[in-house]
Amino acid sequence: MKLQLHSALAALLLSSVVIGCGGGGGGSSTDVVLDPSYYTNKYEYTDSRSFLGRGLNMGNYLEGPKSDQFPLGEGTWTGGRSIDVEQDFEDIKAAGFKSVRIPIRWSDHASTEGPDYTIDEDFLLRVTDVVDAAIDAGLKVVINTHHYIEMMDEPVANLPGHRARLKAIWDQISKAFPVSSYSADTLVFELLNEPNAKTNPARGVDYAAWNAMIAELTQVIWTDNETLQDGRKIMVGTANWGGPTGLTNLTLPSACTAANTIITIHWYEPFHFTHQGAEWADGSDAWVGTTWRGTEAEQQPLLSLYQAVENWNNRDGRRFEVFVGEFGVYAKYAGADYRKAWTAFIAREAEKRGWSWAYWEYDQGFGAYDRGNEQWRPEIIDALIPVEAPPAVQ
Repeated sequence: MKLQLHSALAALLLSSVVIGCGGGGGGSSTDVVLDPSYYTNKYEYTDSRSFLGRGLNMGNYLEGPKSDQFPLGEGTWTGGRSIDVEQDFEDIKAAGFKSVRIPIRWSDHASTEGPDYTIDEDFLLRVTDVVDAAIDAGLKVVINTHHYIEMMDEPVANLPGHRARLKAIWDQISKAFPVSSYSADTLVFELLNEPNAKTNPARGVDYAAWNAMIAELTQVIWTDNETLQDGRKIMVGTANWGGPTGLTNLTLPSACTAANTIITIHWYEPFHFTHQGAEWADGSDAWVGTTWRGTEAEQQPLLSLYQAVENWNNRDGRRFEVFVGEFGVYAKYAGADYRKAWTAFIAREAEKRGWSWAYWEYDQGFGAYDRGNEQWRPEIIDALIPVEAPPAVQ
């Protein structure tokens, strides 16, 4: 999940936000002007339109930082709750989702001593159990390296060591999840979540470094582990927090094709709306009350970004599957009607283009599922998994 906004279009995107009068992001359905057809399957999107289809992030579970209380990290950010491998994925599948993305903080559980950088066996077993349960439930699965914070924050002089460590981590993942046990039709490897340099653009992972790392990691997965990973799809995001504007600086190895590579982008614009009141976003208290009604002025900056992604993907015969790997609204303050409108708009416009997506996230601060009431939040689930036909004209 994006912790700050780093986008060349930030000013444009945020200028389209309409600020509401009441506190707590209030508002009623009469406030929203988005065409109601966005709450339907207006583009007749089916599972066959993309490999990953409609998905959900298992956010805040296996990406949580480890602690004495939670040595595997799972539970740190979820009030002590772990993924219920007996029920959660069955419920997600039954709700109409085709895939799950499982963010994983491998860096908290891998040795800092090279050259092996050995992953903790208990953590690897837990990840394996979760992946197995999701696949057994009939879901396609994306696993990644998430919150490798040391790589992003430490001085650039430390980057070569972190690159070697990340290569070793993916070498071990490749050996733990061979295609003979986890077929290419069920499991995707996402190389690194939101490459960035949080404190200074000159530090950490810049565009050139990220392009070089993509080449290194594809070598590890497809060449060094060729017999184990023959046909495995990988997923590649953009530097500078995974935003769509980063595509212009993305360079892929020649081995990456539409058959074996999925391009992922993250979508939290307008940030002042999606992250209003978020405790980890500086200045977010001032954004509380921001609305998204679906006006033409609010839609246009988002549609321009969609078009830019399409233009990039149509050049040079790329035609990759595009996966909106994260999008969502922090629910603490944003009005339910506005969250529904924005969520439906982002999902339907992705589906219009045949893209796949994964909402951020299952049952925490942005959650589609209300853990307290043990039910799906209607404003989110209805926006994500819509009725089949547009409403009849009265």
